[in-house]
Amino acid sequence: MSFTHDTGGTPETEWLEAIEGHEPVELQEGMFAEIDHLVVLAAHPDDETLGAAGLLARAYAAGVRTTVLVATSGEASHPDSSTHRPDELARLRETETTEAVALVAPGATVEFARLPDGGLSHAVPALRERLETLVGVGGEGDSGSRGARVLLVSTWAGDRHPDHEAACEAAATVAGSRGLWHLAYPVWLWHWAAADDPVVPWDSFVSVALDPEIVDAKLRALALHTSQVSPLSGLPGDEVLLDEGMLEHFARPFELFIDLTPSPPAPAPAELHDGGVAADYFDRLHAAADDPWGFESRWYEERKRALLVAALPARRYGTVLEVGCSTGVLSAVLLGRTTDRFVGVDVSEVALERARTHAAAAGFAEVSAAAPATGAGATPTSTPSAEFRRLQVPAEWPEGRFDLVVVSEVGYYLDAPDLAGLIDRILDTLTESGAVAVCHWRHPVTGRATSGDDVHAAFASRSGLDRLAHHLEEDFVLDVFTRAPAVSVARREGIL
Repeated sequence: MSFTHDTGGTPETEWLEAIEGHEPVELQEGMFAEIDHLVVLAAHPDDETLGAAGLLARAYAAGVRTTVLVATSGEASHPDSSTHRPDELARLRETETTEAVALVAPGATVEFARLPDGGLSHAVPALRERLETLVGVGGEGDSGSRGARVLLVSTWAGDRHPDHEAACEAAATVAGSRGLWHLAYPVWLWHWAAADDPVVPWDSFVSVALDPEIVDAKLRALALHTSQVSPLSGLPGDEVLLDEGMLEHFARPFELFIDLTPSPPAPAPAELHDGGVAADYFDRLHAAADDPWGFESRWYEERKRALLVAALPARRYGTVLEVGCSTGVLSAVLLGRTTDRFVGVDVSEVALERARTHAAAAGFAEVSAAAPATGAGATPTSTPSAEFRRLQVPAEWPEGRFDLVVVSEVGYYLDAPDLAGLIDRILDTLTESGAVAVCHWRHPVTGRATSGDDVHAAFASRSGLDRLAHHLEEDFVLDVFTRAPAVSVARREGIL
């Protein structure tokens, strides 16, 4: 590691000020209703208590089945001790962990993999195999039944400790292969980093609030790790490892996690043209994880939605079509800008069911028939109709004409002919005053037929569409097109 425990760390007051300024997304109480099994992976005994004791306590209170897997037994914590052999330290630290977890989550199962402390990077395959068993790669009735909704929580790879990195690597591999929700908790980051250090992943943090009773239980659990919070003896080599300054970082009324939830690779591009293959793939993807792309937890996604909606040239639209609506998080926002009829289409029925739930939570009930369009910019007269339909575009397309069409994070699943067909469909059904909003990820991802930039170039090159707005970042590109010629918002409103 590139730091030592006994060097001065960053004061907790600086971290609290920075956290307040960045406002991490808070995971709500309802998250526990979406979890069948919480698996917390610790590189060493005490990591689970430092980084996730509050989450363990809240999961226990919500009735969630919980397992703590400790990769090593921490036998190398005091290599120069003259009073405790490594095997004695291992037994002591396992006992401390069992008691600490029992205090915050009495129903949790605690398992010890007993892999080498300080050498976990050489034991990643064994740790990965142990995790696979816990999350349920076997059949019905094993320790993690197939289809269970698993939240996998691990130490963080960026902690500058090789064992923490190895544990995170194992967890990330399992989460990626199983499509699991994966969060990571920092431990040593709070010690060696400064709040303005560019390595701090502010945009990926999510928080779990802890009430005073849980904070108190966490602090009592930490006190049970006596081998770490108190000297083993007064002799050299038996020093305290977690001093008061370090422990202050874990007395917060919340816990912070880094959302590492993967986006599983798609089938081969050629296979995506088969409607049955694509539907099955995305159904399985959404069945494995309720929010596989972090639409509801990531600031990146929330910010991107806000930018897309802000770029629209009209305040409201009569009829709106969202192509590839997925779980409907953006749909719920677009419904608020729709005066008459909203249609969301996706190839996954599992995703569409969640989209209907999001629409209902926003106050929009799905109907089977659409009302007539009233035109872009119209004043709302009633609650718009909401329709969510399973369609394979561009071969299938909803009836009617649309004042706004949104194509977000779907175009790169289409090959060139299908992408051209999608644009043809949009042009055929777009009203004369209509707009098209297109937004896509720019980084390469295996299994996608084209890149996000290619998708936007295809839209920009088509006659009949004129680019009104263009927003380009390293991560994504956002374009808004209208029927040619484009007219600025200021000119539409008579300012110019």
